[in-house]
Amino acid sequence: MRKKLLFTMVLAAILSLTSCKKDPAQNKIIFGDSSRMAVTKYEANQYQSDNFGQWYYSIDLNHDGTDDVQFFMEDIGSAGLGHELVHTLKCLNENVELLGETIIQNKYYHVDSTFHTEDSISWVVGVYQTYSCEQMDEADSIVSTTEKFLLSANDANESFDAADSFMSTNVIIKNRSYFYPMGTEQIGNILYHYQLEYLNNCDIFPMDEEKYIGFRINNGNKTRLGWMKIILNEDKVQLLETAMQK
Repeated sequence: MRKKLLFTMVLAAILSLTSCKKDPAQNKIIFGDSSRMAVTKYEANQYQSDNFGQWYYSIDLNHDGTDDVQFFMEDIGSAGLGHELVHTLKCLNENVELLGETIIQNKYYHVDSTFHTEDSISWVVGVYQTYSCEQMDEADSIVSTTEKFLLSANDANESFDAADSFMSTNVIIKNRSYFYPMGTEQIGNILYHYQLEYLNNCDIFPMDEEKYIGFRINNGNKTRLGWMKIILNEDKVQLLETAMQK
């Protein structure tokens, strides 16, 4: 009787442990919850420059001596179009993957116009041609359709796990908009002014607020999850902390 009771207790303990291991909640990572994470705080980010209008800041997420990701900034523009920084988050090796989803993104072509009169000319027409990733009018035409990885911008207390969607890739998190005149044309008493505009709404990450970026690092058969907490500004990305599963 004692042996049977002992066997029953051992079996119950084994089943309990097995149940715990299979509990999906045990594998979830909650952004901002450091109870099962090794957290590194960053007081300042030392960006490096290559003297060609580019700056970069590389991070070793799992502290193994090899940089895993890089925040890269590049001054894109010209005297005529103006200057603005484009921010890219790069994966530096195939072992690190970013949390997000693959989407199908359309790019639209929109035409708008304005009319007014001037001395000696019956009509002046402004013709504005816009390329955008958001449809502005039902008459807009689709000029391209591409498959794209969309990086997830997460808030504290949201969660993810290893079964979610990840990709090892480079992601633009802040692009730039620009426009330029395309010249004028007079037909009879009508003067046409043409302008072309590319809107910055294909690569959008929330600005000036704390957000979490999830990642997964694969090392052989072992996978560890973690996050980066950042603030995206116009002039740089502030890395506040990184966290990895213990």
